[in-house]
Amino acid sequence: MFYQSTETAKRIGSQVLAEVQRQLTQVGVANEDMALTLLLHPSRLTDSEGVGTDWPEGFSYQGSKPFYPASVVKSFYLAAVEDALDAGRVTMHEELERAMRDMILWSSNNATNYIIDLISETTGDTLLQGAELTEWQTRRQVANRYFQGLGWPQTQGINVCQKLMDDDRYGRERLFATLGGNNHNRLTSDATARLFFEIFNASLGSPARSKRMQNRFHRPLTPEFAEQEHAQVRSFLGGGLPQAATLYSKAGWNGWTGDPLSSYNRHDAAYVEMAQDSSSVYGAFTLVLFSHGKAVSTDEQVFPEIGRAAYGLIDGAR
Repeated sequence: MFYQSTETAKRIGSQVLAEVQRQLTQVGVANEDMALTLLLHPSRLTDSEGVGTDWPEGFSYQGSKPFYPASVVKSFYLAAVEDALDAGRVTMHEELERAMRDMILWSSNNATNYIIDLISETTGDTLLQGAELTEWQTRRQVANRYFQGLGWPQTQGINVCQKLMDDDRYGRERLFATLGGNNHNRLTSDATARLFFEIFNASLGSPARSKRMQNRFHRPLTPEFAEQEHAQVRSFLGGGLPQAATLYSKAGWNGWTGDPLSSYNRHDAAYVEMAQDSSSVYGAFTLVLFSHGKAVSTDEQVFPEIGRAAYGLIDGAR
């Protein structure tokens, strides 16, 4: 495992899990429909000029169970396009910069699909057959090949090849998503926590690349920002954090999509730096929480309550 399973991490993780289970069961989420991974960082990772050397402490519950990730997958597409830029397979231009910003900050599906087309050298929608379809499917696996090449055990079973749709899919996109019965995107909380750790540890590619990615995840905890429709603070983990904390996150949400295999999810992946006046032995934490169910997908209070509880437990860690 990429984190250290210490007694303190087990104690705090078990307390966070108990609160998660208490809150989510109240909105009808069964234990098998939730997963979490918690990382505890001794210091604020973004304060470091270089790459950290120590694994964090950590705890997980069903951390290797795959979930339809909704928009959390956009974090992985950001890493893939940054790798393509560094390798020279894609050249930065104004529209790409705008798409990278909007994909993470505002969770734009159109921006995400523009990026997928660029890095895979494909377009979507209309039907293809035979060799043309096979070649198209191979090209669309570009992000999967990138993460498989990193050699992280946590990402070996993930699937990051599908576009993000506001309703059902058609043509080649539908054929691709139903390949083998279910070829939808899938992620685990452990894989997502590993990605966040590598980004905020400045160890994914060059430190400069990691720093660029870090900045895109920042979400101010001011009321003015949080009240914006797509800010991904108010109804997610950040909604329960004190304003003195610092939040970097990427949430995922969907209701009914027309496909029961990809509907009704509420997720969040958050790297949180403790307020400067915190007396905790930890300077920051990463919490990835996945949940599936119709009720939780519409409940905008449960994730902020979990975020508030998790911050309080870590803030009190001695």
